[in-house]
Amino acid sequence: MSRPIPVEVVPSHVHLSESHHRILFGDGHMGTVRHELSQTGQFAYEETVDVVGADGESVTLRVLGPHRKSTQVELTPTEARLLGIDAPLAKSGDLATAGPCTIRTAHATIDAAATVIVPKCHLHLSDTEAASLRLTNGATVRVDVVGDATRVIENVVVRVHPTYRARLHIHSDVARDLWLHSGSHIRVRDIQR
Repeated sequence: MSRPIPVEVVPSHVHLSESHHRILFGDGHMGTVRHELSQTGQFAYEETVDVVGADGESVTLRVLGPHRKSTQVELTPTEARLLGIDAPLAKSGDLATAGPCTIRTAHATIDAAATVIVPKCHLHLSDTEAASLRLTNGATVRVDVVGDATRVIENVVVRVHPTYRARLHIHSDVARDLWLHSGSHIRVRDIQR
């Protein structure tokens, strides 16, 4: 079993492509960095957008940076149901079956096909951390929540990059179901086949 790894409950958010950022906020708009995130080189902007579902319901989400190749909206299952969006449980960047939405700012509105997912629980690790745990990028693991009660999270996707810091990222529905919060800890139990 691994050393304890911190849990971060990640709020729902939006990653914008450079072209969508330009449309939604105007040419030349750079975005204002609100704060750095735990993963090196990633940050939250001051800017927010409204994500609108087919029935007109909306949620306001913060934009994270830097820009992505493709726009991606990450919601909880509860939010997806509220908006009437069929959002698959998927790995970040896997938009093959992602749901559609409308993204709106005071400046512009875009119809964004294949952008909405519910992110799978995922474990960020640096190359060194992954090697010490004998894990590779894309592996699926089971993790144990550190604490009095036995709680196991299955089907956690391992994401490895030289700049990553060891963190388990979950959305708020998972946190609520398992009584977890940012600052909780997990240990890697084993690799799932």
